[in-house]
Amino acid sequence: MSVLPDPGASRAVLIGSSQFDHLEQLPAVANNLTALAEALSLPTSWGLAPQNCVVVSNPTSNDEVMTELRSAVEHARDTLLVYYAGHGLIDLQNALQLALPRSHQQWVGSALPYDWLRQAVLAGPAERHVLVLDCCLVTSAGVVYRRPLGDLFFEAMR
Repeated sequence: MSVLPDPGASRAVLIGSSQFDHLEQLPAVANNLTALAEALSLPTSWGLAPQNCVVVSNPTSNDEVMTELRSAVEHARDTLLVYYAGHGLIDLQNALQLALPRSHQQWVGSALPYDWLRQAVLAGPAERHVLVLDCCLVTSAGVVYRRPLGDLFFEAMR
């Protein structure tokens, strides 16, 4: 493994939900996705080629997100970065769900299960996995999946 990630063998998937039918709007998320994609492509930063940094803005379905994620997982050999910005929801089993534009607070089955992202990321051949969650209920809940948050992220990074 090299010291710095190889941009040619790495991938990033930036997922963001800013417009919602049933939840509070998050207009800053759209700007975050654009700015992060630009920053990751700078030669003074990571230097990712645009085709290696996919932005999924206001996805209409779990399938839309997972299709882009699966493609990145298949092609990332060095580092895979997955970023989600939007609302976090907790289901009845205390599992984190990532809100999509049509998600409901009362019906969290309309959101993307965090565990789907985690499992997909860890299933790939990349040497390094980075999963960044920029959403509510991750730190304010303090516990996700009934485990301390730090343990969850440590486990995901293995």
